[in-house]
Amino acid sequence: MEILNTNRLILRTMKEKDFDILFDKIFSNKNVVANTFGSSGFTKKETEEFLRTHGNFDSSIGLSVLLEKQTKTIIGLAGILSCTYLDEEDYEIGFILEETSWGKGYAKEIGLAQIQQIKNLCKNRALATASKRNVASSKSLFSLGFRLVKESKDKIRGERLIYSLQL
Repeated sequence: MEILNTNRLILRTMKEKDFDILFDKIFSNKNVVANTFGSSGFTKKETEEFLRTHGNFDSSIGLSVLLEKQTKTIIGLAGILSCTYLDEEDYEIGFILEETSWGKGYAKEIGLAQIQQIKNLCKNRALATASKRNVASSKSLFSLGFRLVKESKDKIRGERLIYSLQL
């Protein structure tokens, strides 16, 4: 199921057949994992467990597969997730791009679509998180209008910077 469609990107629900591609492009890449999870990588089994737990297989909310529209190639994960970082029910935007897709403006492009998706849910705030080491993601979030509000530690994703955007 297609969730979002931008000029260059398609966000769609996940399928089990995506797991191997996502492992190769995201979860086994030390640079990607260090920037998003603060760790050195995932095993195939850990990847499958993470995707089964956090993946979106049938709705518009959750971690979904991000494709480059022209080639229909998987370039990462993105989606909006329920969260309570600021002690209220909120939605967090998120994106994890394969390393070869960094620096092409995809984060800002999918981020703008995700912000609109949250607005359509009648929310007055969007949140986002980034690893403290991931300067590029922080820059993308600032360019989308997010502001840093606090730091946090997540069991799976490590030390996180929490950003907020008033809608």
